Amino acid sequence: MKKYRYVLAGIIALSIIATAIEPSFLSVANLTNVLRQSSVLLLLCLGLTGVVLTGNIDLSVGSVAALTGCVCAKLMISGHPIPLSILCSLSIGILAGAFNGFLVGILELPSFVSTYGVNMVASGLALIVMKGGIIYDLPPAFTVLGIGYLGRIPVPIILSMILFFFLFLLWNHTTFGRNVYMIGKNKAAAVYSGVDHLSILFRSFILSGLTASIGGIVMTARLNAADAGMCDAYGLQIVAAVVVGGTSLLGGEGGVAGTVLGAIILTIITNIMNMTGVASAWQNFVLGIIIILLVFVNRWSLDRKNRNAG
Repeated sequence: MKKYRYVLAGIIALSIIATAIEPSFLSVANLTNVLRQSSVLLLLCLGLTGVVLTGNIDLSVGSVAALTGCVCAKLMISGHPIPLSILCSLSIGILAGAFNGFLVGILELPSFVSTYGVNMVASGLALIVMKGGIIYDLPPAFTVLGIGYLGRIPVPIILSMILFFFLFLLWNHTTFGRNVYMIGKNKAAAVYSGVDHLSILFRSFILSGLTASIGGIVMTARLNAADAGMCDAYGLQIVAAVVVGGTSLLGGEGGVAGTVLGAIILTIITNIMNMTGVASAWQNFVLGIIIILLVFVNRWSLDRKNRNAG
């Protein structure tokens, strides 16, 4: 965890500041709420971490998540079984990821531009599916995914941790994971070494789409409603959580452990502003400034590490 020391220091500093401002920050109820909120953000950006590790980006995560949640809710209120509705919705994320992989890997389009285009397509499809309306009052057996508990632990936290451990093992203890890092650090060298970079890109984008759809389903269950714009509040926080957690946008550096810490940091900042009554009009401004500072610190620590290594 040494490479995440600055992120951990940020969490500790924010916690001290929050406790000084509002002593109830350290209450069990509030800490549970912070972890539950960060778990939804984490589900959305865990798969994105792998795409960024390859040196690419996926800007379609938020809209794919919203489209997934809308389709899932639409299927359920139409009388389809919950498991079938969830499976069909997950397939949307997989297809979106595969399409992103095709655009970036086969057509060799810049990932920033192509995934933003997919973001607009998914957003438009969500509006078409919902016809400008909102679906609410979903089946209790479904909403347990967002508001239920297993013992004393909220279900979203359990789901995010299961997904985290799976991806941690995938990227740190498999050949696929090593190839992801290799492509991010030096694509040409990876290709010359026999790495099938197209396969790696496809699988990375598919994982990003899949975790986006999981996040969209859990968010829908938590809200007990579906709305085409329900992921708008996250905006670029999804990308910011990955970068704040120490994963380099240039690829080959970072990992899901840092993404967990990045998601917690952003959630703590939002929680502090909510508890202190910061107006919503100022929250994005404050959050943006803090994200810039955190990314700067991470970049500085990475440059320092590289200089020492050299």
